Formats: sequence, structure tokens, C-alpha cells
Amino acid sequence: MTASLAFLLALAGWGSPASADPYTPALPTSCRVSVPPKVVGARVVVRVQVSVAGSVQPRGTVTVGVDDHFSKKVRYDGVAVEVRGPRLAAGEHRARAVFVPDDPARFSGCRDSVRFHIGAQRGSGQAGGLPNTGGPHLGFLLAGVGLVVTGGGLVERGRRRA
Repeated sequence: MTASLAFLLALAGWGSPASADPYTPALPTSCRVSVPPKVVGARVVVRVQVSVAGSVQPRGTVTVGVDDHFSKKVRYDGVAVEVRGPRLAAGEHRARAVFVPDDPARFSGCRDSVRFHIGAQRGSGQAGGLPNTGGPHLGFLLAGVGLVVTGGGLVERGRRRA
């Protein structure tokens, strides 16, 4: 009986009125870190781009770090930033960026990191050349070219006789 009475009261709208949810979701941002190739001894440059869906540009601060011994905080105003880092020795390094928005209710923060290499890479057998450009594959290529030339010669000879 009490359950049916509560159900009827809920249908009639007696009680506290419904209110709008005050939650407004923050727009998700994405960070992109890139490091152009450098030679040993040159100062590394870290580029950071923060983007959000739509035409709105987020504003805030970006903390850029290289390995664990360099960190710099810069202002981000919707345009990609470049931070000049330290001179690095040869080897593998990691650059990272953390974005903290001015208005955390409107935008969410983001982070990204990228590994990069200074100097010659060890252990990579290929230098960016084409694979399988020698050996038996070259033989098949030459045999195919020979067959095409032979076929063209036979067609030309047949047309002269006809």
C-alpha cells in the first residue's frame, strides 16, 4: 500500500522539483610533442601543439621537459610553442610536455611524450633503402624485362611480314 501511494505521489509531482544538472563537461585537449632531428652538440628544440575540437584555442601553461635534467614552464596562447632545450650527448632521449589550462572547468589538461635519438643509431641494419633490390628478385625483374622486349620484337616482326 505504501509503495503504491509513493508511486502516485511521484506521478503527481509532489515533492522536490527537478533541477538542472550543474555539471558542464570540460572539453578534452590533446598535446603533440615533436623534436626535429639534431646533431650531437646542438641544442635540441621541442615543439608543443595543444589542440581541442572546434575552433576554440585553449590557453594555459605548458611544462616542457627533456629527460630528467631539463624543465621549463612557458605560456601557451593557442599557438604552437618552441622551447630550446639543452645540448645533448649522443643516444636516446625523451621529451615530454604537460598542459594545464587557465580554465579547468572549460578545458581538460593533457600530456604527451616522445622518444628521439641524437647521433647515429646503432642496431639498425637498414639505412632507409628499398628492400629486396638485389639477389633473386633482381633476376626475376631482368627476366620480365627480357620477355617484354622479346614479345615486342616478335610483334614488330609479325607486322612487317603481314
